[in-house]
Amino acid sequence: MKKSEAEGIGILIVLGIIVYPFIWLHEKIGWIGIGAVAVLIISGGIYWHMLSAKKEKEEFNELVLYVLHNRIPPNEARKMNIQLAKSNFPRSALIRNLQILRDSIEIALSSKKRDTAISRMATVLERYDEITQEQAALVKPETMHEITKVVKETEKEFYTKLYQNVATAHLEKAEKLKTKKSKFKYLQMAKEALLEGLEDDRSRKDVLEQMLARVDKKAASLADSS
Repeated sequence: MKKSEAEGIGILIVLGIIVYPFIWLHEKIGWIGIGAVAVLIISGGIYWHMLSAKKEKEEFNELVLYVLHNRIPPNEARKMNIQLAKSNFPRSALIRNLQILRDSIEIALSSKKRDTAISRMATVLERYDEITQEQAALVKPETMHEITKVVKETEKEFYTKLYQNVATAHLEKAEKLKTKKSKFKYLQMAKEALLEGLEDDRSRKDVLEQMLARVDKKAASLADSS
């Protein structure tokens, strides 16, 4: 037997294996039955795909919320982005924005350097604007609402933390100095930062007033020890 003939027979056998179940079904249930089975199979496939897509979307929304609320170590963040970019680049871009947003929130609310804090708060707002304008459709409305809530709460807290942290830096410097003149200098700088905060309409006056009272007490105690 020639090779071409063997290949032809092989193809016929394969076709027979594929066609036979349809012939058997036709004999048992007819073309209408076969059509019904086909519809059931297609419907089942569509339903399974919808469930799979829904589950995938839920898992992504959970990931978004996790990144929003947790600062990810750089190596882990990089690995997460690379892996996600392979399957869905728009989603990986959103996750990267959220990573930067979370890092910036942490620094903006804790930095004792005014310029650094202000710069990071600006980054938070820039990333948030990009998310709302270009990436909001990638998540559920509830998830987007949570992102907005976090940013707005951060912005509200920032204009108190900014002056607190700057004043704290001056107080820490005063503690390290030996001469009273130098100590007074930095206590006065702390007071000035808090007074500036009290003039800012966006700050919490009660928090800054309490800290200002502690600074005044330190200054008075230092003066009494002269």
